[in-house]
Amino acid sequence: MTMTDARPDADAVLEGYSIVDCDAHFTEPPDLWTSRVPAGMQSRVPVMKTMDDGVTAWYLDDQVIASSGGNTIRRGARKVLGTQMIQPWTEVDPSTYDPKARVALLDQMGVYAQILFPNAMGFASNTIFGIEDVERRNLVQAVYNDFLMDVQAESGGRLFPQAVLPIWDMDLTVREMERLRDRGCTGFTITDKPQVVGMPDLDAPYFAPMWALGNEMGAVFNFHIASGAGRKSDDPRVREMTRIGSSVGLPNPDVYWESFGPQRRLAVLATQFYMSNARIIVNLCMSNLFDRYPNIKINSAESGIGWIPFILEAMEYQLEEMVTEPAEVSLQQRRPTEYFRDHILVSFWFERVAPMKNIEDIGINNVVIETDIPHPTCTYPHSKERLAEVMAGLDPHVRRRVLQDNAAEAYGIPLPTS
Repeated sequence: MTMTDARPDADAVLEGYSIVDCDAHFTEPPDLWTSRVPAGMQSRVPVMKTMDDGVTAWYLDDQVIASSGGNTIRRGARKVLGTQMIQPWTEVDPSTYDPKARVALLDQMGVYAQILFPNAMGFASNTIFGIEDVERRNLVQAVYNDFLMDVQAESGGRLFPQAVLPIWDMDLTVREMERLRDRGCTGFTITDKPQVVGMPDLDAPYFAPMWALGNEMGAVFNFHIASGAGRKSDDPRVREMTRIGSSVGLPNPDVYWESFGPQRRLAVLATQFYMSNARIIVNLCMSNLFDRYPNIKINSAESGIGWIPFILEAMEYQLEEMVTEPAEVSLQQRRPTEYFRDHILVSFWFERVAPMKNIEDIGINNVVIETDIPHPTCTYPHSKERLAEVMAGLDPHVRRRVLQDNAAEAYGIPLPTS
């Protein structure tokens, strides 16, 4: 019997579940900003251009501020291997940027709903932070969030973009959270490393109004891997990165060996990125933030789950070994693992071993699934088969929690009745 013969029937395994994909990306279409501002303001917002060499990128004042995004689905819904971004833009499949086309793709994949993150604009607001003119930056950010809410409305309750926050201005951040709440926003995505853009740590008093309002809302704050990176709008190297179709074209000796080519660099970087969220998870669970804001949920997006049992054990062990002073001991009301169980979601997509063996160790209420479409590591076009393979042997209650209930409860997504 071959491995293919041994695989379970995907439709049979997944039948009856309204699968919620907790990490996919929605690509910014060419008219995102220009179609949403008056004609007289179009020179103040990003515009997509394709140059003579066939490279498409986002420009502001004739300077590249971002690539066209991590798109590996070519027209005709064909996934392309070995690249991070298909060039030029005209070759990118509409399912990456059109709500109706994305919903049609969900139906093909057997997915009911998706939690969506940015693509070209980075995974938090750090790229927008690179716009030096603050008034202009505020405009770009607000229009972007308007676009996200339009996508949600046009999807008929199937697509749920996570809004970016203007953390450079806390009063504006609070107003934006309130505005987006009124439009039905289900969560926010923020950087796990605000210090990269000159801000204090997330537990600083500066961020207290954001956490307080989020607590009142019962909001989900999403930390997507690689959201800590920031790009300056005047960085000429971004152009070269878009030309070679990679965001890892620049030397980075701390991550990969210089002798590697761009494809192998991307593979090395991606492998290490998954575990980069260990920093935010450990800091959250070693702090008293959840004591102060008990209604907040956290989604560690695109970080995988295989390393989570080790981190949970390590936190408990190191707390006992290292934290002995009374002031340090009294900081938290509960154990790190207890905070994790009540507040943090982690997701898997390509893994086989951890979903089959470790979900109960991690917590059946803490694990969700994702597809990462249209990024290079996405499971498309075999998402159903991959899910069925790892979920077939699990208890139906565990299967239901992981495939739909954990995400639906955290994000407040109404599911169709069986």
